Amino acid sequence: MLREQGIMETISELVDIVLIAFGFSLAIEVYRIKEILIRIWPEHFVIFLIYLITWLIASNAFKVYQSRRFMSAKRELREMVKAHFCSITLSILLIDLYNPNLLRNRFFFYFGAFAVGLTMGVHIITRMLLQAWRKMGRNRRYVLILGSGSAAELYLQKVKKNPQLGYKVIGYIAPTKNGLKIPYLGDYTNLESIIQMNIIDLTVVTALITEKGVQESIEILGVMGKSVAVLLDDIVEKVARSRPVDFGGLSMVMYDSYPRRPWQEVGKRCMDIILSGFGLIVLSPLLLAVGLIIKLTSKGPVIFAQERIGLNGRAFRIYKFRSMVVNAEELKKCLAHLNEVSGPVFKIVNDPRVTAVGRFIRKTSIDELPQLFNVLRGDMSLVGPRPPLPQEVNLYDSKHRKRLAVRPGITCIWQVSGRNEVGFEEWMEMDADYVDRWSLWLDMEILARTVPVVLWRRGAS
Repeated sequence: MLREQGIMETISELVDIVLIAFGFSLAIEVYRIKEILIRIWPEHFVIFLIYLITWLIASNAFKVYQSRRFMSAKRELREMVKAHFCSITLSILLIDLYNPNLLRNRFFFYFGAFAVGLTMGVHIITRMLLQAWRKMGRNRRYVLILGSGSAAELYLQKVKKNPQLGYKVIGYIAPTKNGLKIPYLGDYTNLESIIQMNIIDLTVVTALITEKGVQESIEILGVMGKSVAVLLDDIVEKVARSRPVDFGGLSMVMYDSYPRRPWQEVGKRCMDIILSGFGLIVLSPLLLAVGLIIKLTSKGPVIFAQERIGLNGRAFRIYKFRSMVVNAEELKKCLAHLNEVSGPVFKIVNDPRVTAVGRFIRKTSIDELPQLFNVLRGDMSLVGPRPPLPQEVNLYDSKHRKRLAVRPGITCIWQVSGRNEVGFEEWMEMDADYVDRWSLWLDMEILARTVPVVLWRRGAS
């Protein structure tokens, strides 16, 4: 997506700083009116500084200040909510470290409410005013289309359906006239004269980059200092996202098949380390007790280690409490005809290989707890597609391998959607959807949904 970061976005950021400062002064006045604290201003000013710093970091991390031409109202408000949530959370932690007494009254929460309300309110009003302004024909951006065909038609439809964006297409240039309902300005050789005779803020390339004359035209636009947006061609548009990378001084474009969110990826790994480490410590009595019961009730090792396939085909050993008899893998061949799941997966609801203790720890998902070691090591994550067996992966279709594009997890959409009640193809579609939509917030949602599923033992066997 094209991003325009300019004076309006800088002004918007400065306005938010002023609004947060105004919110702080309102909170001061509320406390003065209530006569709760007489000299609250000096000692509570640190709250304002901490919140302002965390807001500046969070708002830029979540890209709150992008051009409103390219960001929907829903997305802008969603990113603001995320930024404020992070600011409030981090501020509480930092303030508590600095001076816990500052949080013993409601001042911070008054201030936070004013800051959130004022900034979000002004953003909504600003968006409405800008859109009304552009619909009136003001603050326009004039566009030249380089190319023709279905791609150009698609772009024109988007412009027509979104007048609030403030774009006006002056015409198109292409080797031949191609029936577009905008002025035809000639072929690519006329580019320089067209730019000299018209106001052009942006050139949108809808032709194939390999088409004759297109690369030369892009070079001319670069020399003349013009902004260029390239509509992805049939090959590139199949790849979800792209990003520029520097490979030892060599400029390259990296195409990712799923969303890359560096800060959220760091947050995901931190969450994995903290929660898995904390879980292993807190659950250690339970882990020891379960291990002892397994050892006393059946022959064989307490922990069952098995090779699984993880990120991009990497093999690793997954750890679980042993819930089956020792020769379970050998008996599997004899039970193959009882498989109740379609596709390259083996599942039996009343599996005769499962021990009495194993049936209980499977129903309660206790058998999965040793996988916290896998999460701590980095082989797995708390949330992600379940890691398959090598022989299952060997039978995958190409579309099924998409689930290997991210680190496998202990819980996933499949886990909270019925597990064994879900067919193989639907399961694979769920995992592919997770890869396409991944975000730290989706992980948190899945973790929250996992708790009642485990407690009610839904879909487990």
